Amino acid sequence: MLRIAIYMRLSKEDGCREESGSIRMQRHLLWQYVEENFDNYRLWEFSDDGFTGTNFCRPGVGEMLKLAEKGELDCIVIKDFSRFSRDYLALGEYIERIFPSWGIRLISIGDGYDSAAGQIGGIDIPFRNLMYHLYSKDLSVKVKASLAVRREKGWYISGNCPFGYEKAPDNRHMLVIAEEEAEIVRRIFHMAAEGTRPADIARILNKEGVKTPVEFLIEKGKVQRKPKGGKFLWQRAVVARILKNETYVGSIVCRKYSREQPGGRNRQRPEEEWCIYPQRHAPVIGRELFEAVQKNRGKK
Repeated sequence: MLRIAIYMRLSKEDGCREESGSIRMQRHLLWQYVEENFDNYRLWEFSDDGFTGTNFCRPGVGEMLKLAEKGELDCIVIKDFSRFSRDYLALGEYIERIFPSWGIRLISIGDGYDSAAGQIGGIDIPFRNLMYHLYSKDLSVKVKASLAVRREKGWYISGNCPFGYEKAPDNRHMLVIAEEEAEIVRRIFHMAAEGTRPADIARILNKEGVKTPVEFLIEKGKVQRKPKGGKFLWQRAVVARILKNETYVGSIVCRKYSREQPGGRNRQRPEEEWCIYPQRHAPVIGRELFEAVQKNRGKK
């Protein structure tokens, strides 16, 4: 009995939380191919919905490769090479060396490739892989340029709003003040300006039973979460994060993090490299209060 794995992937830029239509379409194509071309087989299915193809930090492909390395798979079927990887060097390594050493037959339907047919790649496959790699880099550059233009316009393009804000009902890219939350933020800043440390601020808020940011999100139906230990608590790290967030003075801060390559890990840039766009939305606190808090925090 032939042990076959089908693998599907959709890029994280799609942003869908539920299984995407593209994944369903890939599954239909792969199932149809297997049913039409194989008789006696056992099928495994792996997918990564919302993951970049520029690295292998994906749970689905990781699980599949573990089985393949242990000799528990005979064949892997993909829609095209880019579904497996957009890193043309790594992809070439799997096609030419790793999969043959594991005894894995690789089939890429869209590329017309079947390793069992004696194809060794030639110029066509490396060229396709390079095109996938360059496409991914070009897409990354275009996305960054588009985001920069939106920020210049004052758009807030992150997924979650900072505590104290919500998205305007008529424009999801603009922040408006959520007054009940904003009052808590103002109080936190005033306590910090008076010299109270973040850990002590968190203790005071917990003692008074002040609602936490996650409890506000639950009330709005944004998240579903159960508290550890019976109730949600303010944490020092949450308070500290609020105190250093320039969003509260009406600014949008971007370019705080960068990636050396598409799909790589984020690293924080030095503060002098950040881009700050002032007066992009209504401030929760004044600039003087914010600077006073930063000065106090710098002394500790």
